[in-house]
Amino acid sequence: MSNFSLRVLSALAACALLFPLDAANAASVNCPGTAATTDREFQLTTTVAAVCLAYAAGSLSGNSDAINALGYVTLDKSDDTTSGALPGALTFTPPTSGQSGTFSINAPGYSSFVLALKSGEGQLNPDWAAFLLPAGILSGAWAILNGNQELSHANLYGLPTPTPLPGALVLMGTVLAGSYGFGRWGRRFSRRATSI
Repeated sequence: MSNFSLRVLSALAACALLFPLDAANAASVNCPGTAATTDREFQLTTTVAAVCLAYAAGSLSGNSDAINALGYVTLDKSDDTTSGALPGALTFTPPTSGQSGTFSINAPGYSSFVLALKSGEGQLNPDWAAFLLPAGILSGAWAILNGNQELSHANLYGLPTPTPLPGALVLMGTVLAGSYGFGRWGRRFSRRATSI
Protein backbone atom coordinates (compact mmCIF):
# COMPACT_ATOMS: atom_id res chain seq x y z
CA MET A 1 0.00 0.00 0.00
CA SER A 2 1.35 3.43 -0.93
CA ASN A 3 1.97 6.26 1.52
CA PHE A 4 -0.84 8.20 -0.11
CA SER A 5 -3.32 5.35 0.45
CA LEU A 6 -2.24 5.04 4.07
CA ARG A 7 -2.73 8.78 4.59
CA VAL A 8 -6.20 8.65 3.01
CA LEU A 9 -7.20 5.69 5.21
CA SER A 10 -5.83 7.46 8.30
CA ALA A 11 -7.79 10.61 7.44
CA LEU A 12 -10.99 8.60 6.92
CA ALA A 13 -10.49 6.81 10.24
CA ALA A 14 -9.95 10.15 12.01
CA CYS A 15 -13.13 11.55 10.41
CA ALA A 16 -15.07 8.49 11.54
CA LEU A 17 -13.89 9.08 15.11
CA LEU A 18 -14.63 12.81 15.03
CA PHE A 19 -17.92 12.59 13.13
CA PRO A 20 -19.50 9.20 13.85
CA LEU A 21 -22.49 8.05 11.85
CA ASP A 22 -25.83 8.73 13.49
CA ALA A 23 -26.83 5.08 13.23
CA ALA A 24 -23.83 4.05 15.31
CA ASN A 25 -24.84 6.44 18.10
CA ALA A 26 -28.60 6.12 17.84
CA ALA A 27 -30.68 5.77 21.00
CA SER A 28 -34.25 4.48 20.69
CA VAL A 29 -36.86 5.26 23.33
CA ASN A 30 -40.28 3.61 23.46
CA CYS A 31 -43.26 5.37 24.93
CA PRO A 32 -44.98 4.19 27.14
CA GLY A 33 -42.14 1.66 27.28
CA THR A 34 -44.09 -1.20 28.85
CA ALA A 35 -43.23 -4.86 28.45
CA ALA A 36 -46.82 -5.64 27.44
CA THR A 37 -47.45 -6.55 23.83
CA THR A 38 -51.11 -5.59 24.05
CA ASP A 39 -50.48 -1.83 23.99
CA ARG A 40 -49.23 0.48 21.29
CA GLU A 41 -45.63 1.66 21.52
CA PHE A 42 -44.34 4.83 19.92
CA GLN A 43 -40.62 4.96 19.27
CA LEU A 44 -38.25 7.88 18.74
CA THR A 45 -34.65 7.31 17.67
CA THR A 46 -32.18 10.17 18.08
CA THR A 47 -28.43 10.51 18.64
CA VAL A 48 -29.09 11.28 22.32
CA ALA A 49 -32.00 9.51 23.99
CA ALA A 50 -35.26 11.45 24.19
CA VAL A 51 -37.60 11.21 27.20
CA CYS A 52 -41.11 9.76 27.12
CA LEU A 53 -42.93 12.82 28.48
CA ALA A 54 -46.61 11.82 28.27
CA TYR A 55 -49.01 9.41 26.56
CA ALA A 56 -52.74 8.76 26.64
CA ALA A 57 -55.79 7.55 24.77
CA GLY A 58 -57.82 10.03 22.76
CA SER A 59 -56.93 13.06 20.70
CA LEU A 60 -53.95 15.42 20.72
CA SER A 61 -54.93 18.44 18.64
CA GLY A 62 -52.19 20.97 19.43
CA ASN A 63 -54.90 23.37 20.60
CA SER A 64 -55.13 23.66 24.40
CA ASP A 65 -54.12 20.03 24.79
CA ALA A 66 -52.11 18.14 27.44
CA ILE A 67 -48.73 19.40 26.16
CA ASN A 68 -49.94 23.01 25.92
CA ALA A 69 -51.04 22.65 29.56
CA LEU A 70 -47.36 22.11 30.43
CA GLY A 71 -46.55 25.57 29.06
CA TYR A 72 -45.41 24.53 25.57
CA VAL A 73 -46.44 26.45 22.45
CA THR A 74 -47.68 24.46 19.44
CA LEU A 75 -45.21 25.35 16.68
CA ASP A 76 -46.26 23.12 13.79
CA LYS A 77 -48.34 20.11 12.76
CA SER A 78 -47.37 17.56 10.12
CA ASP A 79 -50.88 17.37 8.61
CA ASP A 80 -51.46 21.12 8.29
CA THR A 81 -49.34 23.84 6.67
CA THR A 82 -50.87 26.77 8.55
CA SER A 83 -51.35 25.72 12.20
CA GLY A 84 -49.02 26.67 15.00
CA ALA A 85 -46.81 29.59 15.88
CA LEU A 86 -44.14 28.57 13.34
CA PRO A 87 -45.66 26.65 10.38
CA GLY A 88 -42.97 24.80 8.44
CA ALA A 89 -40.71 24.30 11.48
CA LEU A 90 -41.30 20.53 11.39
CA THR A 91 -40.25 18.45 8.41
CA PHE A 92 -41.92 15.09 8.91
CA THR A 93 -41.84 12.15 6.52
CA PRO A 94 -44.32 10.95 5.73
CA PRO A 95 -46.45 13.85 7.04
CA THR A 96 -49.42 11.53 7.64
CA SER A 97 -49.90 7.76 7.42
CA GLY A 98 -47.15 5.19 7.59
CA GLN A 99 -45.69 3.45 10.60
CA SER A 100 -42.16 4.85 10.43
CA GLY A 101 -40.22 7.75 9.01
CA THR A 102 -37.94 10.66 9.86
CA PHE A 103 -38.24 14.18 11.25
CA SER A 104 -36.21 17.37 11.40
CA ILE A 105 -36.80 20.68 13.16
CA ASN A 106 -35.88 24.24 12.16
CA ALA A 107 -37.39 26.56 14.76
CA PRO A 108 -35.22 29.62 15.48
CA GLY A 109 -36.24 31.43 18.64
CA TYR A 110 -37.51 28.26 20.34
CA SER A 111 -35.94 25.57 22.48
CA SER A 112 -36.91 22.64 24.69
CA PHE A 113 -38.84 20.81 21.99
CA VAL A 114 -41.53 18.18 22.42
CA LEU A 115 -42.47 15.95 19.48
CA ALA A 116 -45.83 14.19 19.77
CA LEU A 117 -46.96 11.32 17.57
CA LYS A 118 -50.68 10.63 17.14
CA SER A 119 -52.06 7.43 15.62
CA GLY A 120 -55.56 6.31 14.76
CA GLU A 121 -57.94 5.58 17.62
CA GLY A 122 -60.08 2.59 18.50
CA GLN A 123 -57.66 -0.33 18.58
CA LEU A 124 -54.63 -0.29 20.88
CA ASN A 125 -53.89 2.39 23.47
CA PRO A 126 -52.25 4.78 23.94
CA ASP A 127 -53.35 6.79 20.90
CA TRP A 128 -50.54 9.34 21.23
CA ALA A 129 -47.15 9.78 22.87
CA ALA A 130 -45.03 12.89 23.41
CA PHE A 131 -41.23 12.88 23.59
CA LEU A 132 -39.07 15.60 25.18
CA LEU A 133 -36.05 16.06 22.93
CA PRO A 134 -32.61 16.58 24.49
CA ALA A 135 -31.03 20.01 23.98
CA GLY A 136 -29.60 20.36 20.48
CA ILE A 137 -31.37 17.30 19.03
CA LEU A 138 -33.27 18.46 15.95
CA SER A 139 -33.65 15.29 13.87
CA GLY A 140 -34.20 11.58 14.10
CA ALA A 141 -36.50 8.71 13.22
CA TRP A 142 -39.95 7.69 14.49
CA ALA A 143 -41.98 4.49 14.48
CA ILE A 144 -45.32 3.15 15.68
CA LEU A 145 -44.97 -0.39 17.01
CA ASN A 146 -47.67 -2.98 17.76
CA GLY A 147 -50.94 -2.80 15.89
CA ASN A 148 -51.74 -1.91 12.33
CA GLN A 149 -52.80 1.70 12.75
CA GLU A 150 -50.72 4.35 11.07
CA LEU A 151 -49.73 7.89 11.92
CA SER A 152 -52.54 10.45 12.00
CA HIS A 153 -50.22 13.43 12.51
CA ALA A 154 -47.29 14.76 14.53
CA ASN A 155 -47.21 17.94 16.58
CA LEU A 156 -44.12 20.00 17.39
CA TYR A 157 -44.13 22.04 20.60
CA GLY A 158 -41.48 24.38 21.96
CA LEU A 159 -40.67 27.03 24.53
CA PRO A 160 -39.52 30.49 23.43
CA THR A 161 -35.79 30.85 23.98
CA PRO A 162 -35.25 33.35 26.81
CA THR A 163 -33.52 36.52 25.67
CA PRO A 164 -30.54 37.16 27.91
CA LEU A 165 -30.42 40.59 29.46
CA PRO A 166 -27.15 42.26 28.50
CA GLY A 167 -24.77 42.82 31.41
CA ALA A 168 -24.70 46.57 30.79
CA LEU A 169 -28.44 46.83 31.42
CA VAL A 170 -28.13 44.87 34.64
CA LEU A 171 -25.29 47.12 35.76
CA MET A 172 -27.21 50.27 34.83
CA GLY A 173 -30.27 49.03 36.76
CA THR A 174 -28.11 48.36 39.79
CA VAL A 175 -26.56 51.85 39.60
CA LEU A 176 -29.97 53.50 39.26
CA ALA A 177 -31.38 51.54 42.20
CA GLY A 178 -28.32 52.44 44.27
CA SER A 179 -28.59 56.11 43.32
CA TYR A 180 -32.25 56.19 44.31
CA GLY A 181 -31.49 54.55 47.64
CA PHE A 182 -28.53 56.82 48.29
CA GLY A 183 -30.64 59.89 47.44
CA ARG A 184 -33.36 58.86 49.93
CA TRP A 185 -30.73 58.25 52.60
CA GLY A 186 -29.18 61.66 51.88
CA ARG A 187 -32.51 63.48 52.23
CA ARG A 188 -33.23 61.77 55.55
CA PHE A 189 -29.77 62.58 56.83
CA SER A 190 -30.05 66.25 55.82
CA ARG A 191 -33.47 66.55 57.55
CA ARG A 192 -32.04 65.13 60.75
CA ALA A 193 -29.02 67.41 60.57
CA THR A 194 -31.16 70.55 60.20
CA SER A 195 -33.52 69.57 63.01
CA ILE A 196 -30.68 69.22 65.54
